[in-house]
Amino acid sequence: MVAALSVLLGIYLSLAPLAPLSSARARTALPFGSPFCSFVLRSPISTHYSLLITHYSHMASVGIIANPRAGKDIRRLVAHGSVLDTQEKVYIVRRAILGLNGAGVDEVVFLPDSVGIGHKALSGITETVRITPRFLDMPVYDEAADSTRAAHLMREQGVACVIVIGGDGTSRVVAKASGDMPLISLSTGTNNAFPRFLESTLAGLAAGHYAVRQLAWAEFTTPTKRFNLYRSGQREDVALVDVAVCDYQFVGARALWEVDRLKELFLTQGQPTNIGMAAIGGMVHPIRPQEDGGLYLQLGTGERTITAAIAPGLVATVGIRYHTKMHQGDRLPVTYTPAILALDGEREIVVKAEDRWEVELSWEGPRLLDIEKVMEAARKG
Repeated sequence: MVAALSVLLGIYLSLAPLAPLSSARARTALPFGSPFCSFVLRSPISTHYSLLITHYSHMASVGIIANPRAGKDIRRLVAHGSVLDTQEKVYIVRRAILGLNGAGVDEVVFLPDSVGIGHKALSGITETVRITPRFLDMPVYDEAADSTRAAHLMREQGVACVIVIGGDGTSRVVAKASGDMPLISLSTGTNNAFPRFLESTLAGLAAGHYAVRQLAWAEFTTPTKRFNLYRSGQREDVALVDVAVCDYQFVGARALWEVDRLKELFLTQGQPTNIGMAAIGGMVHPIRPQEDGGLYLQLGTGERTITAAIAPGLVATVGIRYHTKMHQGDRLPVTYTPAILALDGEREIVVKAEDRWEVELSWEGPRLLDIEKVMEAARKG
């Protein structure tokens, strides 16, 4: 009997136009209300096939990754950046949850961060909500890699999209493992060329509508650029906005604010209205986020001098010795060594004199949810 039912279930699944939930590009649902599935779920084989059925069912699931360290680095001391404390992040996450709930999301999945932002956000909700919270079962070491591991687990578990709360650096570490899972990157950090300033309630609504309505991945997400960093031909890391080559000899406080230490700069985008390294490129040769190409600059005396906002309240005069536009697929060498490479505003990599590093421009960055398109689709029903 069990064997016969197994065969029938296998045939049923093989005929259904299903797509695995591990891909964020497609979602389909097994009709659990049908008599066949109801019978199977009551039968002894339900134990054997519970994971398989769950895999092919549709649950509208959205992730939230909030960086507890975003907006708290040394630039609050050396510049005039505001401190975004934990309580404000709790409020941001809480509003995102209520947006998700309003869109009808079944489940919100959290990074179990070291200060309990998710737990505190949930505990303050007084409204009646139907959404089910879940915290990832993972170790937390209070480091950037926590966000990378969380993104990897969310993607593997079929989360439809992720709301990322932080700055350029937070978006970068999430993007290292997000794959084709779309992101909504909300600006709460110091340098915010990649994330956008958006009320988190609206971010929750948009993410929720995308997940619940199973909107088409190709139509409702947009590609982004990134840099691939290679050492001796092997890819070692990525950056979403900028790679800065500095004459420091150690990582130190990580954050980058001393422009006189900058020697080379690689940018995927840059506009005069940006804050951070992208502002330097924006004052020389603006590159929009959705525009093909990037920018390479050598800093020093020579070509011209510009003035840019490199941190909140910190305006600097920067000498430009040379610049050129980069094209997709270009792989340029890091010529100044020894050095430190700062990725998206934070010092990360020690470059020795004998090292051979290259920076490649690509369209392999994370997919971003097109919030305007999603909300228009929701408006039309």
